[in-house]
Amino acid sequence: MTSASALAAALWRARQQGGLVPRDAAADINGVAAAYDVQQNAWALGGMARAGWKVGATSQIAQQRLGLAEPATAPVWKPECLDSPCAVAMPADQFTSVESEFAFRFDGDLAPRDEPYTMDEVLAAVGAVIPAIEVVGSRFAGGFTDIGAERLICDMVANKGWVSGTPHEDWRGRDFAGHAVSLARNGAVIAEGSGAEVLGDPFNVLVWTANHLSVRGIGLAAGEIVSTGTCTGIQPVEAGDVMVADFGDLGAVEVAFS
Repeated sequence: MTSASALAAALWRARQQGGLVPRDAAADINGVAAAYDVQQNAWALGGMARAGWKVGATSQIAQQRLGLAEPATAPVWKPECLDSPCAVAMPADQFTSVESEFAFRFDGDLAPRDEPYTMDEVLAAVGAVIPAIEVVGSRFAGGFTDIGAERLICDMVANKGWVSGTPHEDWRGRDFAGHAVSLARNGAVIAEGSGAEVLGDPFNVLVWTANHLSVRGIGLAAGEIVSTGTCTGIQPVEAGDVMVADFGDLGAVEVAFS
């Protein structure tokens, strides 16, 4: 077994059963391309249907901390996608946090191709906006502190689950960059932001994702979602917390943790 396949297996076990993977297990993974190969290996081990994609490191600060020149992405799995309100059991040792995100459901296909997709082409394939909470955490010992790009990407860009609010098909013409979002823990607001936190506008994240996947030979399919990155930072949770992301007239998303 290669170091990449062994790491993928260890990360997949930790995803399913809890526990942590030593940081030095990723010592031989050099570069972003090698980290995406680990992702692919873990994907093959899981055998779960894909619901779409999460995008992380969508702020310049996050990219600088990770040593990335662009965001990073990973698949989101259908069995790990829930509807709000819901309850989530969290492993005690995997540094669980939440992110408030604008997600978009695609109603058209964007197949891999040589020519980059334009903004107009990508938005023409979008069917709905969905307010969402992404549940994130690290399967590596030490959590997010100095995790580095390779470990983050190997570990499905920290994805643990995804919670959907109500889809809205009347999304065209909305200013998502200026759309305010707040996150509350147990009734008290702890973070505020807007769509401008993610590459300046969630639409920019959609175009980046379509072209990033296309270069890798992967298409976006009708019915899949793209969750565009956190508008309210990465906020840690503990058992007993109830987290509510408020997207104004788009509704709220609620997750209780045990």
